[in-house]
Amino acid sequence: MRTRRSLSRVVFALITAGLVQPIVTAEGEGILPAGTRAVWDLNKAQREATATRERICINGLWRWQPAGDRATSVPTGDWGYFKVPGSWPGIGNWMQKDSQTIHRHPGWEGVKMADIAAAWYEREIAIPQEWKGRRITLSADYVNSYAIVFVDGRNVGELRFPGGELDLTSVCRPGNEHVLSMQVLAMPLKQTMLSFNDSNSARGVKGSVARRGLCGDVYLNSTPAGPRIAGNRIETSLRRWEVTANVRMEKLAAIGTYVLQVRVTDGAQSVVA
Repeated sequence: MRTRRSLSRVVFALITAGLVQPIVTAEGEGILPAGTRAVWDLNKAQREATATRERICINGLWRWQPAGDRATSVPTGDWGYFKVPGSWPGIGNWMQKDSQTIHRHPGWEGVKMADIAAAWYEREIAIPQEWKGRRITLSADYVNSYAIVFVDGRNVGELRFPGGELDLTSVCRPGNEHVLSMQVLAMPLKQTMLSFNDSNSARGVKGSVARRGLCGDVYLNSTPAGPRIAGNRIETSLRRWEVTANVRMEKLAAIGTYVLQVRVTDGAQSVVA
């Protein structure tokens, strides 16, 4: 009688030879290594909170597959898995070594990773019930280079290099589960650039992106729904001995007065308030 281990080896050999196709489920059976699964329970994710803000890290194994040109609909099958954050493997040079494994679906087993310029990511998200009445956003620390974001199959916006934040309040309901999908494109700053092979001539070559994909942390964020500082830029001039704050505000009431306070410190001592 064959043992369970020897039977597993036989099945693995048949799959490798292409004689048997694995059964694939949403949980990754037949794609992920034995004993491995994608965990999308936000109660087990890293959470950071203040008196007014909260964010939940949604890193980990996501569904993943190569993509062609920009698509208008999210794929319904052929999902493998890849870790977020992580750059797509296949760029082999002395400055960068592959550090993450792509768990391939048999449908694109022969795709060469070095040639990929776009890929799909997907996972489920459950919005906390206590976020009701608050602003809900998706943020990515490092996108290389451009991401089209879908919620439940609907195109809801974009994220661009090097990273940013997208408002999901109108499409995510607290207490409900949603499917978050992203098509990420790796686009060089210049599609064609000059490559100098010697001191006498130069030729045009296709541009490339060394670190492709969602290469930084990804978060779901909850903030108050009212007036907020949406962006700021601090400019300093030692010659004029000035500090200038350029601040962009959002959700201000048409009638009302707002006070913006700025404090400049030198260590623990306030210099300007």
